[in-house]
Amino acid sequence: MIPVIDLISLQGEKEKAAFIQFLESRNKRKDTRNVSLYKDFLNGNEKRLLNEISANSYNALKKRLCDQLIDFSAASILSKELSAESKVIKLIALSRNLLTSGKLHTGYMLLKRAEKIAVELEHHSILNEIYHSMIEHAHKSTNVDLETLFKKLEQNNEQFIAQERLSVLYASMLHQFNTENLSAVSVSLHNIYDEGLKTFGIKPEMALNFKSLNQLCILSDLYAAQTKNYKGLDLFFEELVPTIQGGVKDNKKALGHHIELLYGLANIYFRRNNLEQSKYYLDQMYIQMKRYDSRCYGDWIAPYTNVLALIYNFTGSWEKALNVLSDCFDTNQLSQSETLLLKLNLCVIHFQQGNLEEVKTIMRSFKKTDAWFLKEMGNEWLFNYKAMEVLLHFDLENDQLAESLIESFKRKYAIHFKKDKDNAIWPFLLLVKSILLNPEQLNSEKFEKKVEATIPWKGESEDFFNLCFYAWLKAKMNGRPVYETTMSLLKTT
Repeated sequence: MIPVIDLISLQGEKEKAAFIQFLESRNKRKDTRNVSLYKDFLNGNEKRLLNEISANSYNALKKRLCDQLIDFSAASILSKELSAESKVIKLIALSRNLLTSGKLHTGYMLLKRAEKIAVELEHHSILNEIYHSMIEHAHKSTNVDLETLFKKLEQNNEQFIAQERLSVLYASMLHQFNTENLSAVSVSLHNIYDEGLKTFGIKPEMALNFKSLNQLCILSDLYAAQTKNYKGLDLFFEELVPTIQGGVKDNKKALGHHIELLYGLANIYFRRNNLEQSKYYLDQMYIQMKRYDSRCYGDWIAPYTNVLALIYNFTGSWEKALNVLSDCFDTNQLSQSETLLLKLNLCVIHFQQGNLEEVKTIMRSFKKTDAWFLKEMGNEWLFNYKAMEVLLHFDLENDQLAESLIESFKRKYAIHFKKDKDNAIWPFLLLVKSILLNPEQLNSEKFEKKVEATIPWKGESEDFFNLCFYAWLKAKMNGRPVYETTMSLLKTT
């Protein structure tokens, strides 16, 4: 059976409320329990009804709810994503009837209108239908330029094939980055990409659009995130972004890719500790979020706020960072994953200011299982959360609990860290454990050498989040505030 929770994860707060209304409007009997089961899933208590009904009845109810979710979600997505395509298809159908009945002028006018929309959508298969319809009836009119139509059809087919090959190229590169030993893969994507274009016979100008540039940015971020080497990235595609901004390819259909590309660049520059350039791309991102009546604003406000708050925090404006996060919580309907993303950064900021009770209160709201966090939030978020939890209880002097959390972390994720040699979280937690077992060593020269040998300071190439953990250790060793030490280390990178 398809996991119900996966379907629910696609819904925002408005969609959840609308789905409940959808269920209630279709329930013919008052004792139907589908709404109750759905609400149980939302509350993370989906097994509750097993105490009231048999297992067979529960499974049947769950299957019906799953089918209803599929119907509702699919219809909702289609109504949003296919509205423009539906308009074009209707225009094509009407124009064909007009052309068949001899109304050539009106038929061609509608086809040209459909062509304009399809070009904006970059919908090559629909464009093919339009050009074929025009060519099919071209013999009936002396005003149709067949040669121009043939060229348009040929160019459209070329673009369609190029986009298909680009998708294959991106998938093959993504597979390579996910399965191979990343330390053996060249940091420079430029050569890999150029070779791929030649192999698949793709002209570089055909590959120049927001979708392909965004794919390159995603690959770059993937490599850097797994190797913790943001400083060494070759962002060769970055200089191509301004060449298509404001042009014909900068349209409504490309908006999502455009925003994601700018966010990716802002995130990469943040991780490089180039906060000025990161803020530059965030400002551009916000402008794009407001385009077309803010159609993508709700989808991107949380990631945008996340990076913006971090920039403020690490440029000394931590109070401004807290205000930005608070405003986002107050004025937007966020998904569970978006809320958790922002709340963890809220924890980081409060922790660096010594507001331990505030951190403790926020962390109490993290009520999901580790398996859920791993699936929905990813490795990096979960490991940072676990490390933050250990540091919180260390600073609250709950030594036994802090040590227990480290041992639990080791049992669950030791296999992961055997594969991920570049991740500093586990070596860092081992150092924290050694302090718990022997606090006297903290200010010794021997321990300082141990720290440098375990998680050596990389200076300018240091990953931003590793820097935060390193700063906590340094603060303990030097007896200085965490935030002050963090800011001091930032000035040396």
